[in-house]
Amino acid sequence: MDIIRLGAGDAERYVALRKTILESEAANFRSSKEDNDRIALSAWQERLAHDHVFVARQVDAWLAVGGLTRMTGGKLDHKGLVWGMYVSPAARGNGAAGQILHHLEHAARTLGLRLLQLTVMADNLRARRLYERYGFELYGIEPESVRREDGFADEALMWKRL
Repeated sequence: MDIIRLGAGDAERYVALRKTILESEAANFRSSKEDNDRIALSAWQERLAHDHVFVARQVDAWLAVGGLTRMTGGKLDHKGLVWGMYVSPAARGNGAAGQILHHLEHAARTLGLRLLQLTVMADNLRARRLYERYGFELYGIEPESVRREDGFADEALMWKRL
């Protein structure tokens, strides 16, 4: 397994992966498939060129993915947002998520960021435990943050000082 950083040229494949993720894991993500479908390919190309998005791959199979965005504005640009973390069911427990997080943290340090933030569905205990193992701490719960088919879901707000 190796880790690669995606670029603008990977946008079509990345969008296809996101579509699959949002269809199979809808309850664990803020974005819906419909919201995702409204984003132009050119917007994804720009985001992949600008953000740090890493994929764990084995041969040509993408096993895990995660992104880092530097927050904008002079008062917020010391923070990075970890987003879009996903590990395929076949790769869960094999260290792919940890490698993605390691690369995201390295990118954040290279950018001179002071801290990382992320949100995760509060009922996604497996993901929360993963983030805790990598040094993220819970700093709050946002009640009824996301509307899902089964009602409303809370989000856990987590952070890590670099």
